[in-house]
Amino acid sequence: MQFRLLGPLEVTGADGSDVKIGRPKLRLLLAILLARANTLVSVESLVDGLWGPRPPESALSNLRTYVWSLRRLLAPADPATAPIMTDPHGYTIVVPPERLDMLAFERLIADSADVRCRGDSGAAASRLQEALSLWRGAVLENVPLTTDALVSTAQRLEEQRLTAVEELFDARLALGRHTEVVGELQSWVVRRPLRERLWGQLMLALYRDGRQADALAAYQRLRDHLIDEIGIEPSAPLRTLQSRILHSDPALTASFGVAIAEARLDAAIRPRQLPPDVATFVGRDDELAALGGVLAPGDVAGTAPAVVIHGPPGAGKSALAVRAVNLWSAYLPDGHLYVNLRGATSGVEPLASGEALGRFLRALGVAAADVPSDVDEAAAVFRSLVAGRRMAILLDNAAAAAQVRPLLPGTAGTPVLVTSRAGLTTLNGATHLRLGPLDPDAARAMLAALIGDARAAADPSATGRLAELCDHLPLGLHVAASRLKTRPNWPVRCLVDRLDDERHRLTELAAGDLAVRSSLALSHTILQRSEDPGDRAAARALRMIGLSPVTDMDADVVASLAGTSATEAERMIERLLDAHLVEPSGADRYQMHDLVRLFTHELAAETIPAREATVAVTRLLGHYLATTRSATHLAYPSRTHYPVPDVPAARRPFAGPDEARRWLETERANILALIRQSWHGPDEHARLGVGLTLALHWFLVMEGYPHDMIELNERAVSLARRLGDRRSEAYANGIIGLALSLAGRPDEAETHLAAELPICRELGDRFGEQRALGNLGVAYLLQNRSDEAIACLERQRAVAGQIGAAVGEVFALSALGQAYHQLGRYDEAIRFTEKALAWYDEANDDYNGSATLQRLGLIYIDLGRLKDAADVLTCSVERARRIRYRRGETTSLIALARTWRLLGATVTAVNCAKAAVAIADTLGVTYVRAKAAAEYAAATA
Repeated sequence: MQFRLLGPLEVTGADGSDVKIGRPKLRLLLAILLARANTLVSVESLVDGLWGPRPPESALSNLRTYVWSLRRLLAPADPATAPIMTDPHGYTIVVPPERLDMLAFERLIADSADVRCRGDSGAAASRLQEALSLWRGAVLENVPLTTDALVSTAQRLEEQRLTAVEELFDARLALGRHTEVVGELQSWVVRRPLRERLWGQLMLALYRDGRQADALAAYQRLRDHLIDEIGIEPSAPLRTLQSRILHSDPALTASFGVAIAEARLDAAIRPRQLPPDVATFVGRDDELAALGGVLAPGDVAGTAPAVVIHGPPGAGKSALAVRAVNLWSAYLPDGHLYVNLRGATSGVEPLASGEALGRFLRALGVAAADVPSDVDEAAAVFRSLVAGRRMAILLDNAAAAAQVRPLLPGTAGTPVLVTSRAGLTTLNGATHLRLGPLDPDAARAMLAALIGDARAAADPSATGRLAELCDHLPLGLHVAASRLKTRPNWPVRCLVDRLDDERHRLTELAAGDLAVRSSLALSHTILQRSEDPGDRAAARALRMIGLSPVTDMDADVVASLAGTSATEAERMIERLLDAHLVEPSGADRYQMHDLVRLFTHELAAETIPAREATVAVTRLLGHYLATTRSATHLAYPSRTHYPVPDVPAARRPFAGPDEARRWLETERANILALIRQSWHGPDEHARLGVGLTLALHWFLVMEGYPHDMIELNERAVSLARRLGDRRSEAYANGIIGLALSLAGRPDEAETHLAAELPICRELGDRFGEQRALGNLGVAYLLQNRSDEAIACLERQRAVAGQIGAAVGEVFALSALGQAYHQLGRYDEAIRFTEKALAWYDEANDDYNGSATLQRLGLIYIDLGRLKDAADVLTCSVERARRIRYRRGETTSLIALARTWRLLGATVTAVNCAKAAVAIADTLGVTYVRAKAAAEYAAATA
């Protein structure tokens, strides 16, 4: 498949047929991807390019649709084989250079520069002509250039095209073809009247063709045009050339070549500038193998391979690069250059590209006085010096892509390794190697190498734990080892105990000039002091994140804390990702390593005023409350939900119940942590925390988290009392009672349910009153106190009838069926149960329908109607599974296993009991697990 953008956007399939990209949005999407071919293009950049600053709410889903449509056009037989790769943060179109005219053009330009440096003007002209033949018109002629990136790409390519034209004229002049180029040059100066290099070439061609007067007239035309248009004289080089033509300087015709003084690398100069290798380096085998593929001899055509090694502070990026070059030094006979670009040096400005070039040129034998002061000129000399040589360049601690670009040699024999805390994603043509923490085994091996094998082996579990507390990052491991080296009497466990206290971990991880805190602080400082407002916004976001206990976040969390939009928050996260202060943890979700998380907490405490912090956490609680309320209503639509505070907060939208349930499960740990944090905050936080506890109720019930229900609501009771919120106090007591009942502790449940009832009556909350009566009745049933249960349930039925709460009436009917079953009054039990079941069927209430079918099955078992029991219990299991009601599925499976056992179907009984045990193991409800195990034992006896 061929792609062309040097002119109208065109695609040719593998069979040679044109691939029609008819829809404008798809052409634009393909253009954006091709303009940055083989480089990740962020979702944010694509959305901005397709819709501008105000994208529709459906932009992300539309983008996915467009990508899929584009894949179908590019690979109709199997869209999955299309060259568009998906990443959590964006998309990449993978195109070999020979398959995209832009890349082929740039490679030919680089090749021409190489051969020109070797004095082969003919080969240079051939490559330039081939490069220019790829152009068919203006860049992306049939695509609107809607983004800065596309405009920049078009401008860059047009400039490269014009430069190539000028280089071709130079090469042809050097070959003595001055007569044939005169006409072409005259055409070009009309098209580009301000391009002085073209005028100079025309003057030289005319002079060499024996047309001295025409050459001088050309200069006069240029001078008149410049003065008329912009009021300036021609540049000094043009004035000098005019004078030399006027005086018939013989040097102008002495050689058909353009006189260029080039420095040549002395064969005896083999710079060896790498810093010392790290003796305790361990692991990173895959990364070293990947770098070996770059440093070992390969295809000498094309441009130099550049690899950006990026990762979080302290990951060992520089050590990896040094080790790689040393490992493969046999393939680098011309040596290696090294410069610390100071992008990770506290209190020091990053090294200027010109200064770095000067160091390289002096190392290559150029006298200090001869080093050009102009960066572009110095870069050109540098490229000439290293052309045709096999050496490596290590650009350590790069701050930005712009700092690196002038230092790239552009020839295949000189691989470049760049280390950076940032991803440098705008460094065109580079490949990127992300370096994360060491794997646990390598981290333990590094510790053993640092502190001694015997000391590490004396307590292997402590050594492993110490590696964990250092996030398996080499910097943390080195600091920890330094602490232990200065205290030879400390066992490893002693330092582990000190680091286990999160409040002091960063303080403990400091030794001499090594400190994890200062390394992290530098990353924050680089963002905070950047001239780019986006970087400064990201630094503020990092500080705001430190206010929250949330460990796994999305853009909505950052937006709530920072008080901005989700779109702006995504931009901030992108900057933090680039700085490796957050890491992807899933689709559109991000996390921090523990040490970074602790640093952000410190940063927040030190830099954010108390009032601003309170407001930010209030926004975050509001977001979670609004979203949790929405999610539980969508996921459990047949349930009666507790009223919670109505907050003016943005909530996450959900496509349906399944997505809502997934969000609740994904966010469960965060919600619990945030609720616990609210307990210690001001009253407003406590109020929202109580509301969040109540909003979470049905999720915790349905997904089987009774222990969370008890913990959260016990604290909610005390907070509600402090806030004077009697209604929430009543509801929290009721939830505790229900949770204790589900956990098989009905006697304790009775205390809380009995506390709920009088508060509801005091408040005149008739709905709450009937619910409390029903739950209290169930607690009595679990204690086999059938008569007391019937009294409560009949009272519930009456109150529910008076207020028109059908859900309460039918709940009472179902529970009364259970009560009469306990009393052995089977006809009444079946009558009440079937009445309730009919209502639940009509309401499509699978939760209560499953439970009611289970009760009916148990009645049938006692009556000996085992076939009927098997039928209704099978239905009960199916309905519980349909809504993922795991506890109900387990108890129905236990009853079904018993039924099949009594029917003599042993294999089926064993399978049901085994499934019940497996689910019960995940629920953490002891008495349910015991019942499942007992039935399994009976079935296998």
